[in-house]
Amino acid sequence: MLLVKACSLALVVLVSGAAFAHEKHESPSPPAGGDERESTPEEGEEARPPAPPVVIDPQRALLDHLHNKIVHFPIALGTAGAILLLLSYRWPQFGAGARLLLVVAAVTAWMAVQSGKAQEDALAGGELGEWLERHEAFGKWTAIALTLTALVCLIQRARPAHWLLALIVIGLVSYTAFLGGILGHTPV
Repeated sequence: MLLVKACSLALVVLVSGAAFAHEKHESPSPPAGGDERESTPEEGEEARPPAPPVVIDPQRALLDHLHNKIVHFPIALGTAGAILLLLSYRWPQFGAGARLLLVVAAVTAWMAVQSGKAQEDALAGGELGEWLERHEAFGKWTAIALTLTALVCLIQRARPAHWLLALIVIGLVSYTAFLGGILGHTPV
């Protein structure tokens, strides 16, 4: 019962954190249903010409910043797999789903590591260089932990260690994602 309460609390913390994660970010697009009238310039300001239309190439948009797209898979699948692994102590039927999610999370984590290396030139050596190195190191440790957890979950005799590995995965995934959020949302 204590494990269920702890998992419920962890799930509430994860969900509430995600709900408030973007609360202070300004949207680059105007609010829906907003005022369509052009504002008049204040005294001493010059009128700005209208912005040119945005042109998006779908192929380029799909492949640009690939790391930013891939990382959501190990974050979501790794966290869900670890939570199911914890729940499988009480409800063993969750074990198979946990193992599958952790295997897919491990594979996508290594894909995220590789795509991150291809994208690091944009931030390397800049103001966020220290944060980039930290994110890269924790990304590799997260991929290793997901791989190790996925493999150990296949060994039934190692079941007593599953809970510890699940907690390590949740911690590493969360901290690595936090560091990635710093890199992605800090204006430079």
